[in-house]
Amino acid sequence: LSLRFSAPIISVFAAAFIVLCTIQTRADTIALSFTGGSAAPATETVTAGWAFSVSTPIELTQLGLWDRFDNGLQEAHVVTVWTSTGTQLAQATIPAGTSPTLTDGFRYVSLSNSIVLPAGDYTIGGLYNTGSADLFSISAATISPASGLTYAGSRFAIGDAFPTGDAGGNPTSYFGPNFQFTAVARTPDSGSTFLLLFGSAAALSLARRARQTGNWRSVSF
Repeated sequence: LSLRFSAPIISVFAAAFIVLCTIQTRADTIALSFTGGSAAPATETVTAGWAFSVSTPIELTQLGLWDRFDNGLQEAHVVTVWTSTGTQLAQATIPAGTSPTLTDGFRYVSLSNSIVLPAGDYTIGGLYNTGSADLFSISAATISPASGLTYAGSRFAIGDAFPTGDAGGNPTSYFGPNFQFTAVARTPDSGSTFLLLFGSAAALSLARRARQTGNWRSVSF
């Protein structure tokens, strides 16, 4: 197949393609990492986690749980994300073993349907049964949330419940649950839209001029 295009038209469409790729590029980001602290067991059934806020909308794609030795979870755990007032938004069960994807010390599963979190305040918690061999970390030395996220404190509740506060009394703690997200795909802004429209108009204009001047380039596929 052989097609003929003018050199200017090829340049215009190349520029438009680059703009579109920039708009649509997306990748999962880990919500939070930590260093230091110590591992603690659940002496009774508890929901342990942490609160966070987001400054711009994000799309929640994966939920996970800390695997202390990277050798697989000993039992399944339910991880939940709520609004700051306790409305459940997303939930997933992280299976026992090594089948969940291991990324930076956490085992993740993908949500069947991603969830958009608008800018605001949220809580994530993991359910730990009494005597679970899977531990969570308390008293972290450093906490590093992803860009656009803010760590907002420890959350801990007895039983399978929304943790309204820190019943365990341990600041910078309960790093068991975690999540991954992507930036919400944005609608092309006015500048990008203008570039695409301008490029289309320019391509048509150049096509007419090229037909008049014979300035065409043959491209074979």
